[in-house]
Amino acid sequence: MFNKTMVWTTIIAALFTIGALKFLHFFNFIKWSPVGWGGKWLLFGSSNEGWKWALLFIILLLAFGLFYGLSRATANIPPAITAIAVSVVAAVAIEWIIYSPLTFTEGVKKLSVPFISLIAIVSRFVTGTAVYMKKTFE
Repeated sequence: MFNKTMVWTTIIAALFTIGALKFLHFFNFIKWSPVGWGGKWLLFGSSNEGWKWALLFIILLLAFGLFYGLSRATANIPPAITAIAVSVVAAVAIEWIIYSPLTFTEGVKKLSVPFISLIAIVSRFVTGTAVYMKKTFE
């Protein structure tokens, strides 16, 4: 199951996601900090921001590796459909957890289209690569 393609796909997806999150936060396309979770944890509250980004990178590596493995199991479904479904659910869930809105309409108003687009691009990349490798080499 672990091969060079999986490793490189997850590394590139995690690096791209980290860079894009930094870009989105710098230009205020997202109102929350991608490493803002570090302040809530006592262990990382006073840490350097670089360590928080490094830990986020490791978490993304693990998440994309798991997503790659699960995407191989959905080889019969077109990758675009799988990627869109997963990205919309994941992006909405992430922002819903971050904002904790009281009403549904308040939650919908706070959703960030650039963040949803970022998750869609990365999930399409991971899903497409996983399905291609599954169909081509097995």
